[in-house]
Amino acid sequence: MREVLLLARRAVREIYRLPAATISAVFIPVFFMVVNIGQVNKIFSPDTPFLHGQHYVAFQVPVSLVFAVSTVTSGLAMVTDIDIGYTDKLLAAPIRRTAIVWGRLAADLVRGTAVSALVLFVGFLLGARVRSGVVGVVLLILLSALWGMAYAGIAMAIALKSKNVQTTNASFIVFFPLLFLTPNFVPLELLAGPLRTLARFNPVTYVITGLRDLVLFPSIHWGSLGACALTIGLTGVVLTFLSLRALSQIAE
Repeated sequence: MREVLLLARRAVREIYRLPAATISAVFIPVFFMVVNIGQVNKIFSPDTPFLHGQHYVAFQVPVSLVFAVSTVTSGLAMVTDIDIGYTDKLLAAPIRRTAIVWGRLAADLVRGTAVSALVLFVGFLLGARVRSGVVGVVLLILLSALWGMAYAGIAMAIALKSKNVQTTNASFIVFFPLLFLTPNFVPLELLAGPLRTLARFNPVTYVITGLRDLVLFPSIHWGSLGACALTIGLTGVVLTFLSLRALSQIAE
């Protein structure tokens, strides 16, 4: 645990010293949120049934939260460590090799918490309200940060496998189909048949839906919340396993 904390502290310092990646992670989702709201603001009024009396921004906030934390920053940082030889030093050091991955993931949790809080604050400024109260706000930030931590595994696995900046950076493209094949503009039941079918098999759908229910409803919907948490957990297990496996192949 001490090794993980030390490596996580180093990774967090990198975030503080190089804020450009974090700023872009916030700017792009907020930009899309503002543009989407501007385009459909007069189409979906608070009287629209699926908005439950809220402004459309409340429907878009969960999408922006997921978008903001799904980055390849840790993967790019991992490639940098490989290029400068720091990873080789860690592999030669008397530490658990798994700490190399877990340290990065812990830093992603810290970054995801800060980014989620900031995006949610912007949503508040634009008129969104979290109907489930303080508990809902805490769960929104925590679950968003945990999703960012879980999803970071795919970029790290690609980074460790390819050891290439361009390939790792291009892995962000994977997220766009996952994001847009979801009920991100309207509820699942309003999607066209084929798209609705694809959305049902898309894990990001259950993350967004779980977060959205916290925003739109005063009481917690345990079914959607449980599906959201389960999706995050399974994604984290699978992608972290792939990262650890890729690291072990480097160490051999």
